[in-house]
Amino acid sequence: MVNTNVKIIEALKSFLNIVIEDTEIRRLFTTKPTDFTRDRKLPLRKIIGILINLPKRSLSIELQSFFESLEQPGFSCTKGAFSLQRPKLKPIFFKVWNDFLVKGFYSFYGKDVKRWEGFRLLAVDGSNISVMNVPEVLDYFGSADNQFGSVPMARVMQIHDVLNDLTIWGDIFPRKSSENVIIANHIRHLPADSLTLFDRGYPSYSLIYLLANEESPRHFLMRCKTTFSNEVKNFVASNKTDLITTIYSSLESIEKLKEHGYIVTQKTGIKIRMLKVVLPDGEIEVLLTDLYDDKIFTLRKISKLYFMRWKIETTYSKQKNQLQMEIFSGHRVVCIEQDYAAGLFVANLQSIIEKQCEQKVKEIAASRCYDYKINRNISWASLKNRILKLFIQSNNSFEILMELQNLFIKNIEPVRPGRHAPRTLPKRKRGKYQTFTNYRRAI
Repeated sequence: MVNTNVKIIEALKSFLNIVIEDTEIRRLFTTKPTDFTRDRKLPLRKIIGILINLPKRSLSIELQSFFESLEQPGFSCTKGAFSLQRPKLKPIFFKVWNDFLVKGFYSFYGKDVKRWEGFRLLAVDGSNISVMNVPEVLDYFGSADNQFGSVPMARVMQIHDVLNDLTIWGDIFPRKSSENVIIANHIRHLPADSLTLFDRGYPSYSLIYLLANEESPRHFLMRCKTTFSNEVKNFVASNKTDLITTIYSSLESIEKLKEHGYIVTQKTGIKIRMLKVVLPDGEIEVLLTDLYDDKIFTLRKISKLYFMRWKIETTYSKQKNQLQMEIFSGHRVVCIEQDYAAGLFVANLQSIIEKQCEQKVKEIAASRCYDYKINRNISWASLKNRILKLFIQSNNSFEILMELQNLFIKNIEPVRPGRHAPRTLPKRKRGKYQTFTNYRRAI
């Protein structure tokens, strides 16, 4: 798969070169038409390089390391100079670049893209992240308030391909933004050949209607509350485990759909399939879907399918705890948006490089007791600075990708089935740092 990744990298480099060299296109990604037109120590290419090089340490240290990696130690700049230059680059550049990466993956990998019954299997979820307590940031993103005070927070939303471990879309919003509203406004990011998994906080008549009334209907599987509607309440109380029925709009959904240009009434029904699953602890799980064929999509198969939504939860854990999503390299809103978008790009890049290692890891595991996987925490450290070789320095993408593959494979860990750790709330301590018994930051 390394040759496939070379094609993706070359396409990404071509896009980067076009943005840098084409004045009209560059203006789409800069705050003013005159930005990055003069020859300076920090041209656009270097600003982009610094931001994708995972700048999580002291900014002065990161800048020094960046120029040393480029073998230009005498051309280092101050963090003040970098802070003046970086706001000229709009965060949308990294969003578009990530979109190129994702489309390149689906295009170049072709039949090697993992699917479930022919569908791209996606999961949608949001999360709250901490931001710094700075007036500009607090005014824009807001805070989580309780009787003990206020904590500056932002909301992130992502659509994740759970089988291919790729975030196909993600963005950061003020905390007051509703996850339901965000996804209703971004249904266009769900590919026509996708099946999307939603947690029980998302189901609503309006969202189901929007999914069903796209030019090409978007397929879905949602867990809903047992009190979601009268139809669901009756289903839970019955002896049935699988039922195709019709649900009807509430007054609230009628108003929401008006905002999207749809006119419905309380008599406008939507066909829906409801499934009932009894969990090991005795709790009843109700699933809603538009997969109506119970011969192909059996109750057992659907219940196992919904469990795969958990992959987006572990993705957020990876981004927060290993990629250090909540550590930002600047104290302005634009800096936070840049770091978040650049982080998603790097996470997807790491994922496709990991894919080219899969066959070699299988060969290693064949003579061992357990299956093995890449130690992702270490893989971020392997990407550090070498990502500059891919996009800033070297023209030999194959050579750099093979170097990264060898480093990834050197750091693998066993997958021990049946292990389960209880979910615990994070513990805060005084001071900046906390030591863990089995984990160290790698970047």
